[in-house]
Amino acid sequence: MAFKKSIAELLAYRSAYICNYPECNTLTVGAELNDPDLKLKIGEAAHIIGEKPGAARYKKLPNGESNLIDNGIWLCANCHTMIDKNNGNGFPENDVRGWKKSHEKLISMLVKTHKSPVPLLIRQTENYELAQNIVNFMSDKGVFYLDVSYENPPHVISALDETRKEIYRLSRKIQLDGELKNIFTEIRKYAQDVMNETSSMNGNFDYQALDDLLRVMRRKVGRQLGVLRDRYGCDVSGSLSTITN
Repeated sequence: MAFKKSIAELLAYRSAYICNYPECNTLTVGAELNDPDLKLKIGEAAHIIGEKPGAARYKKLPNGESNLIDNGIWLCANCHTMIDKNNGNGFPENDVRGWKKSHEKLISMLVKTHKSPVPLLIRQTENYELAQNIVNFMSDKGVFYLDVSYENPPHVISALDETRKEIYRLSRKIQLDGELKNIFTEIRKYAQDVMNETSSMNGNFDYQALDDLLRVMRRKVGRQLGVLRDRYGCDVSGSLSTITN
């Protein structure tokens, strides 16, 4: 038996019409662009504990409780099917309840703090993976956070060149996101600027001049990393976080 319409709608509202499965977070409602009178909805109110013997995660509940809101979770149709296959094997009750609790807590926080849910949705896109990949790549490059005295100047330039090439490679894979492509372009440009300035040193590196160039570059890169963190939900942690604005 399906949930009552009022309960299904309440689950959807409490979830902001976003699938509660943490590896999905798909938006489940939207516009049908070909007809202003139509809408798209791929979300469903799913049972945490199955109603009948043989159903996923079934256990006997007091009469009627299986269709109360406490036993419901909002999922996209694909995730609903996934968690109910094979009698729910791999998706125990406590895990599913945990998804619901965490998701509703997150949505409540976003509403109360006037923050955007966009990073939550972006995490499910290929563009997010590209953004996180470049953050991870830069995390391994001391040029972005180590004092210049700890690094050999030629290695600094080599690290910048490697970063510039990796950003160019990944930027070609960005799909339909001019803002992300611009962020990649800007970081690549900052690295190139330092390389251009140091090329005139002809191998006779002035440590103070190089340090000044890197400080400027890091401030600029830090601003872009802040956007990747706040707008795209990227994990900018460790030493790299020290330059993030």
